[in-house]
Amino acid sequence: MAYTKRSNPLLIVAGLGLLAGLYGVFEALVYRTEPTGLGSYVPWGLGVALYLLFLGLSAGGLLVNCLVYILGKKELDRIAGVVTYATLLTEVCAGIAIALDLGHWERMYRFIVSPSLTSPMFWMLIFFNAVLLVYAIKALAIVTNNQPLARLCSLVSIPVSLCFYATNGYFFSIITSHPAWSGAFTTIWFVLAALLSGGGLVTALAWFSQDESEVTLRLGRTLAVLLACFLIFEWLYFSAGYRGGRPDIAAALTAMLTGQAAWSFWLLHIGLGLFLPLALLLVGRNSPAAVAWAGLCIVAGFLAYRYAFVVAPQSVPMLPGLDKAWQDPRLTLTYTPTLGEWLLTLWVFSLGLAGFVVGPRLFPRLFSRPAWLQPLAR
Repeated sequence: MAYTKRSNPLLIVAGLGLLAGLYGVFEALVYRTEPTGLGSYVPWGLGVALYLLFLGLSAGGLLVNCLVYILGKKELDRIAGVVTYATLLTEVCAGIAIALDLGHWERMYRFIVSPSLTSPMFWMLIFFNAVLLVYAIKALAIVTNNQPLARLCSLVSIPVSLCFYATNGYFFSIITSHPAWSGAFTTIWFVLAALLSGGGLVTALAWFSQDESEVTLRLGRTLAVLLACFLIFEWLYFSAGYRGGRPDIAAALTAMLTGQAAWSFWLLHIGLGLFLPLALLLVGRNSPAAVAWAGLCIVAGFLAYRYAFVVAPQSVPMLPGLDKAWQDPRLTLTYTPTLGEWLLTLWVFSLGLAGFVVGPRLFPRLFSRPAWLQPLAR
């Protein structure tokens, strides 16, 4: 996003969001998870959904690197800088979201001092930091015009990023207490969802930030393929879940489709996040602006998808009658985010928006074509 006077309103919005969200940050740091709507039966809520959203958005770097270095779409390297910046920024937002949601974020050092090599969570942390490190070095390489190093980082980032997104999916896939999450299918679906949402973000950035019409259209065609694959996977997920004959899985899926947050699933995820961008990509496939808006719609709809995937399965008791065995406000299967959780979410979103707005001023070389492509510049 070129830093012009047009960026000022977005910066004001981001600033107001950061100010308003400070209470949510304060509450998370001081009172931890105590004031949240979470409980013993529903321990994961809006914070985990927010983490998964930004985690997926960071996969734009993986998508572009695969297209450039595996499929030979060299023209996409023009946006290497802004994609690298977006990956780093969204990774940081994801890290903040999950750290504040943990309650005792200061204990995260124990992953390192007393590691459990068989724990997926340990490997999530390792790969999370590995992705950050690789992209930080790549950003430095782009800024210093070190093309060989940038290329090496891009190649290394592909397997490292795949491991990171797959590990997050694997973490959910082995939680057998919530069968709607478990299964090998979940790991593949997580990687696909990350590529789709991250692809939506970099497609929007290619047009709104870089004004790269050819790159935007190229990414739009990739986005259409990913969107079609995601729709097929989502249909398989619900179809197999209902036809498999497991009452607990069927109940979890029904909770997604007709439960408390069903409106957001249908309107934001299905309507805004899947079918509207699909229509834009089909009807406006030759229009960079339409393709870019399709990318933004996918990004906007993914929070509802992540929320439904995380919260709805927890509304089904892990044991029949568990919700009636003891009576306590924390022993309930319903979950409603509190004001503090929403404010914390607003703060993280505002941080991301502010990062994208001020990025061109702070790191101008990342928001222009890499120096080794300058002879091809417009």
